[in-house]
Amino acid sequence: MKKHQPTGSTGRFEAPTLPRKLVLYVEDNEGNRQVAHVRLDRKYELLCAATDREACQILQEHGTRLELILMDIELQGSALNGIDLTQLIRGKLNLPNLPDYAAKVPKLETPILFVTAYDERYRKPELLAVGADEVIAKPIDFVALHTAMARVYVRRI
Repeated sequence: MKKHQPTGSTGRFEAPTLPRKLVLYVEDNEGNRQVAHVRLDRKYELLCAATDREACQILQEHGTRLELILMDIELQGSALNGIDLTQLIRGKLNLPNLPDYAAKVPKLETPILFVTAYDERYRKPELLAVGADEVIAKPIDFVALHTAMARVYVRRI
């Protein structure tokens, strides 16, 4: 964290720059990723993955630094869907043919929020049982998202 320092000859102090929390958003829809980036970028450093392969690479590289994972369920063009990825992250996935790129994903306790348009198909209790901490419907209501994030953090204290 930066210390307060005078800037230039005015003698004013520069506000400290706090590091932004690192968030992974696994989402196959480019438009949804862009909206999330615009809405969350000021407060969070957002890493986006369009496929399970990209998600696994990010998880291997940044896993322990992630503060939150936003997870879509249906991932077009991926071998693993969001439920599979969540179980993988929680160390609960038992697939006989796990893709090679998923083999070294670390087991994490990072909060996971499902972000889904299929809230009628997938019931919240089922999604919580696979390892998610909360479920948010699409299109994302960012006030509801921040409220869900706060609930998750309070429950984990």
